[in-house]
Amino acid sequence: MERPSLVVAGQPLMPQAETLTRLMAEALDAGFLTNGGVLHQRLESEMQGLLGAPSRLVSSGTMALMLALRMGGLPEGAEIITTPLTFAATVQAIRWCGFRPVFADVDPVTLTLCPRATEAAITPRTAAILPVHFLGHICDVAAFDDLARRRGLWLVYDAAHAFGQTVHDRPVASFGDLSAFSLHATKLMHSAEGGAVAGPAADVEQLARLRNFGLQGGRMTQHGTNAKMSECNAAMGLAVLPLLPAEIAARDALRAAYEAVLQDIPGVTPLAAQAGVRPGLIYYSLMLPPPKRMRLLAALAEGGILARDHFPLLSGTGTCLPDARIVTVSGEPVAPSLAPRLISLPFHGKVTGDDVARIAAITRQVAETADP
Repeated sequence: MERPSLVVAGQPLMPQAETLTRLMAEALDAGFLTNGGVLHQRLESEMQGLLGAPSRLVSSGTMALMLALRMGGLPEGAEIITTPLTFAATVQAIRWCGFRPVFADVDPVTLTLCPRATEAAITPRTAAILPVHFLGHICDVAAFDDLARRRGLWLVYDAAHAFGQTVHDRPVASFGDLSAFSLHATKLMHSAEGGAVAGPAADVEQLARLRNFGLQGGRMTQHGTNAKMSECNAAMGLAVLPLLPAEIAARDALRAAYEAVLQDIPGVTPLAAQAGVRPGLIYYSLMLPPPKRMRLLAALAEGGILARDHFPLLSGTGTCLPDARIVTVSGEPVAPSLAPRLISLPFHGKVTGDDVARIAAITRQVAETADP
């Protein structure tokens, strides 16, 4: 019997080669490959409209985090409170900036940084909070805005998973001081590699200097870095833009299809929708007991379906922060028990109705099989 076609976890939007060729011809005709060329300027303007806040493009989502932290004028060695349940770049950006990450626990429902645990983690050395809109679940932005204002802390959101989302019709980039977005190929809107810094505190002129070695008029006026986006990456971003509406519609339909067939499977919990929040556009995630999660990953792979096994805890045994504790208000931290329960299903416009039916059948079979 012929095996079903492989269903991958993520599928980058791929523009037509002719579109990329036409865009790159503009850059070549202008004689610029980097340093704010014509394509970069055009994409930057488009992205500012999409993000709904003042913004500047940079070379990666990690650089976006680093520049957003640096924009706060924080003292060297300051403590930055963040979540242990996120991609490694969140913590690596803190460390590369010369700051110290401090972990606070997560909310057991949204899996995002808990505001109460964050407040419990504040010390005289704390200078900023770095919550993460995790898997498209948006942080308690009202609580964090209040906390940061009361305690005089710089507030940067890692919004790598939150492109295109709103909270009560407000763009996610409008909360906090700054938000860092990723334009990596794994994201819905991408430039192959790239990122953006956006938000109410986005001094776009200072961001432009920071991403270009801190230069102003040819002089180094502040400590910066090389975080510029090339014309090649800007070309990819511009070529992807027209594909977004159809892909967003496909992902919304896919989410509805998953919800229709997975909601009643015993022991399988799709991450719940948040009131007033536009659902995420990058992941569709489930939680289930760790042994069944591992069996489900294996069973899906055997059936030609590559689900995403990701986001292990960033502290503890086997990590570069083995002794880092997690500040909690729950007696015992909940983050360590949640990380091994997560799985994300294939979520992109190439997933068909037949694929959804196969995924649901395998998931139900694993869920209803008794543990050995």
